[in-house]
Amino acid sequence: MGFEEFCAAALSVHQLEALDRWEQHVRCAYELFEKDGNRPIVIEELASELGLGPSIPVHAVLNDWIRHMDGKLSFLGFVKLLRGPSSRALAKAQ
Repeated sequence: MGFEEFCAAALSVHQLEALDRWEQHVRCAYELFEKDGNRPIVIEELASELGLGPSIPVHAVLNDWIRHMDGKLSFLGFVKLLRGPSSRALAKAQ
C-alpha cells in the first residue's frame, strides 16, 4: 500500500481496518511522520509534514490524541487520530 492509497483509506478508517494487515499499514504511515526513530511523533514534525503553518495551534487541535506528559503523539494516539474525534472532543466543541 502506497502513501496515496493510505491517505485515501484514512478518509474512511473503516475501509482501512477491513484490510487483513491494517495495523501494519497504519504503522507504516506512522513511521513516515516519525522522523527521529524515537517512536513518538513530535507534534511540530507532524504539523510540518502536513503543511500546517505556525498560525495553526496544532497542540490544541491534537489535544485529544497527544500524550500530555510530553506533548507527543504515540502510535496509539495516531490510530485514535485516524478514527476521528472522540465523543468528549465533540461535546467540548458544541
